[in-house]
Amino acid sequence: MREEKEGETGAGRKVIMQIENLSKTYMQGKIPVHALRCACITVRKGELLAIMGPSGSGKSTLLALIGTLEKATDGKIILDGTDLTSVPEKLLPGVRREKIGFIFQHYNLIPTLSALENVELAMRFSRMQKKERKERAKSLLEDLGLEDRLNHKPTELSGGEQQRVSIARALANKPALILADEPTGEVDSKTRDSVVQIFKELSQKGQTILVVTHDPEVAKECSRVLRITDGMIKDH
Repeated sequence: MREEKEGETGAGRKVIMQIENLSKTYMQGKIPVHALRCACITVRKGELLAIMGPSGSGKSTLLALIGTLEKATDGKIILDGTDLTSVPEKLLPGVRREKIGFIFQHYNLIPTLSALENVELAMRFSRMQKKERKERAKSLLEDLGLEDRLNHKPTELSGGEQQRVSIARALANKPALILADEPTGEVDSKTRDSVVQIFKELSQKGQTILVVTHDPEVAKECSRVLRITDGMIKDH
């Protein structure tokens, strides 16, 4: 696969994330386990980037480090002008909330809340007023074709609809980066293609998205693919 597809990712676009010599080592007793080794990645604004690799290769570690859910052993992650690796622990939730949107394989929606309320909740600690939060949540869901599902709870939605709600939730705070962890792992091929199309449209509008996937059909639609093996990253 080419590193960039014409018209999708241009060298002139702003660098939104720079990863420099990123490493993560765990200790199993006295034995060091190198989950990630000196990763260097440049990601540009609007890029739709796939991350692939076998189980245990370091994909989840990379995602956890970028998402500030774990601390790196060494190296830097500079996202939208902020060095995530140097942010004090107590400030990380705020940085995470403002700069990173998460999309999960299992949706992680709150079952007692409606689609609208799930998306609105993501903006609870933002500077927006309640009316503005509700209007933005409604607009995002409508943009994703869920105008008739605003007041439905997760159990009343299909898997594809739940994933679209989670995409809307990830977009709520206008993040610099969206991290999608196996977002099509539990849906059929038709829904998978629909989710990938949404990602491509968001990318074309300037939203940067990193997708961890085992599915080559998802990866081939991305502008670039990173492959991880034994903690080492290759750019394809």
